[in-house]
Amino acid sequence: MIKYLLSLIIGKAYAQELIPCEDGTMADPIVGCIKTPKAIVNSQSEILSIILKSADAVVTIAVAASVAVLIYGGIAYAISMGNEDKIRTAKSIIFWSIFGLIVTLLAKYIVNAVLVIITQ
Repeated sequence: MIKYLLSLIIGKAYAQELIPCEDGTMADPIVGCIKTPKAIVNSQSEILSIILKSADAVVTIAVAASVAVLIYGGIAYAISMGNEDKIRTAKSIIFWSIFGLIVTLLAKYIVNAVLVIITQ
């Protein structure tokens, strides 16, 4: 999971972790092989393709932002110097950044699952 997060943030491919599918494509081992709906493969669905690529970009930006805020919360906690108000604020920042990171990562997989259910 850490490698996956780092690959999203850094933008490097993680092809060594992909698994082969029946149709000859490669898939993420967490998500598995998903049948691509005909509507997505169809050349008439360029708008849907653009929307899906945009959503992936938004997820990548949200993950990077969550990690940046998490680092900021850690720094704020480290420099709080025992001040209870600063510690409470830093803990709140850390908690909500982790919550946002989890929601962002789950959203991608929930959308894929809903797409599979709808298109079957």
